[in-house]
Amino acid sequence: MLDITRQQRWGILGDGQLARMLALEAFNLGLRPVILTGDSSSPAGQVSPLIVRGHIDSRDDLHAILSQVDGAIIESEFINCDALEATGLADKVAPSIAVIRVLQNKLQQKKLLQELNIPSSTLYEKTTADDMAWIRLLTNDGAKPLVVKFAVLGYDGKGVLLLNGAGSSDLEKAEDFLTTARKRKLPVYAEEKINFTKELAMVAVRKADGQFKSWPLVITEQRGGICDKVAGPACSLGVDKKAQDDAHNVCEKIAAHLGIIGVFAVEFFLTNQGDLLVNEIAPRVHNSGHYTQNAGCTSQFENHWRAVLNMSLGPTETAPFFAMQNLLSLHEFTSKECATPPRAGELTHIHWYGKRGVSPGRKLGHINTLCQDISHKGDAISALQSTYGRWQAEQREKFQNISAPGGLNNEHKN
Repeated sequence: MLDITRQQRWGILGDGQLARMLALEAFNLGLRPVILTGDSSSPAGQVSPLIVRGHIDSRDDLHAILSQVDGAIIESEFINCDALEATGLADKVAPSIAVIRVLQNKLQQKKLLQELNIPSSTLYEKTTADDMAWIRLLTNDGAKPLVVKFAVLGYDGKGVLLLNGAGSSDLEKAEDFLTTARKRKLPVYAEEKINFTKELAMVAVRKADGQFKSWPLVITEQRGGICDKVAGPACSLGVDKKAQDDAHNVCEKIAAHLGIIGVFAVEFFLTNQGDLLVNEIAPRVHNSGHYTQNAGCTSQFENHWRAVLNMSLGPTETAPFFAMQNLLSLHEFTSKECATPPRAGELTHIHWYGKRGVSPGRKLGHINTLCQDISHKGDAISALQSTYGRWQAEQREKFQNISAPGGLNNEHKN
């Protein structure tokens, strides 16, 4: 159990928005978070006075932070496990390095799902050294749909190629994709392309003693491969309760098999036939669970800490309706002045990440809304759309102003 009188130091290996929100929750629990970052102005570096300068791929930097904390958590699964293991202090990290190794590799995820008899899309491993011969065979020379993925380092739509059965144009895209993979020395695999009616997600949490809880199944919407919106509970929005129960059981089965400690997320496809198929697994707090900050009895960030600190897990009940809108950058701004948070409305809650560099599609923050009576969900949705629309208009106006003659963009060029 956590002894808050000791003011335990806990490391966070990463410095982005997830690390920021984890750090803020750590303070609420009486912890002293220590951030591994190369930049004190990073999202997490801005909120924590204790930082260790370094990079998550460096053995020396990982050793530097792990040697001065009581334990540590990861922000992203894309950490160098070999460097982490070489520190001799990897046993301080949750989830375990064994869990990270499996789940940072999507091909290994697929094999895990097969081992556990958990439904997922059909897996196609490479059967020849000739990448394009493999793709031509699987797609019947480009005539059949297919999904090709990097096994590692793919996120937010990166490292994923959708082939729609368009023939030669698909084959050209595949050749470019595979060439990139070869240059970066990234393994690839392929999956059956699923016709789905909805994309769903569930965030869950497990302690070392086996205590397990999940938040409601939610509906997610993607834009350019990046999560754009989340709404739930899914069962209040037309999704059959069986999907909720099946998702809970899948999450519990995965967590128990791997011995996961902490929060993790599973993304699903709901097929045209009503089947629930696992898409991907993330061994960390997740974008699809940000709604828990305002609509949940306990946020995913608090329960993550509770799990790794061996505290009792908080309740995971939520408001009858909630929604989350990601704030994605609209333009390739060259000035940090363009990235400004929206103004909260009566029914909206703003979570801003404090990012300095802004590029198209980058996650800058999110807006949450909720209501305690499902019949009022229209008011909550309208409030969310109003806050988001106003923010988009303000960003466009700001971009136009700095791009005008004599604006900030021109000043920077002089």
